[in-house]
Amino acid sequence: MNALKLWARLYLLIWLAFAQFFVTFFSEAFGILYLHFLVGLAVLVLALMNYRDLMRTSAPNRVKRLSKVIPGMAAFDGLLGIPLYVSTDGTLHWPINVLHLVVALAIIAQASSAATAYDMWEEKEFT
Repeated sequence: MNALKLWARLYLLIWLAFAQFFVTFFSEAFGILYLHFLVGLAVLVLALMNYRDLMRTSAPNRVKRLSKVIPGMAAFDGLLGIPLYVSTDGTLHWPINVLHLVVALAIIAQASSAATAYDMWEEKEFT
């Protein structure tokens, strides 16, 4: 994975998080929920790698702060998935499911912002 340039991995995170929605549909439809877990884990690992590598650059601090939040959101989203996997009924299932979805959408938004900002900085579009 390190063979990809940082800007490519930043954009890859967006598409991986987006693909998670399709994986969710198919994993539930075909009873292979572990696939949803694996893609979610890949989102978390890629977010951590991107943040680590972005901190080693001289990119603006704003870009680094954008990237810093994503691993935490991915970890939180994974924690939200645990009660959804364990129990399919109950009064908290629906709100947790909605929060799980909202956090996944926030990951896409945050990753998009970080990738675009880094790409613009790297291309020196502001100078």
